[in-house]
Amino acid sequence: MATPIEIGSRLRDIRRQQELTLKQVEIKSRGVWKSVVVGSYERGTRTLSIEKAFRLCDFYGVPYSALIDNGGEKSHTEKAFRIDLTALRTFEKSGDRFSQELARLVGFIIKKRNDWNGHFISMRRSDCETLALMTSLTEESTYKSLEHRRLLIKALKN
Repeated sequence: MATPIEIGSRLRDIRRQQELTLKQVEIKSRGVWKSVVVGSYERGTRTLSIEKAFRLCDFYGVPYSALIDNGGEKSHTEKAFRIDLTALRTFEKSGDRFSQELARLVGFIIKKRNDWNGHFISMRRSDCETLALMTSLTEESTYKSLEHRRLLIKALKN
């Protein structure tokens, strides 16, 4: 999973490939994307929300994967894993940013997949990548954060 610095570097590369300056981005977007803000995203000094990342990708006409593709790097999340929703609920009012972002993503996934079992949710690699982007962690750190909070349901072995 890409770090905020790597994502910013990819944003800069995309902008430069389109032969745009930061000022031209602001002009072309009619002020929607301020040059100072885009520059901050590119340097990795400003948090880029998932929603803004999608909108910026739309503006540039590139797929979202252009920002987060890790070039085939192997990780813990090569396969799907499951999140214990009961355990996640214990973090709801804790003020733990990671758990709050996870709960927000899980809520979206449940609605999107129409998966209402209430006990666990299967997470795909792309879900982990999204969570890593939302929390400004690497994919590896995201997985370790899930383990640390005991939110993972271990797969049954045959």
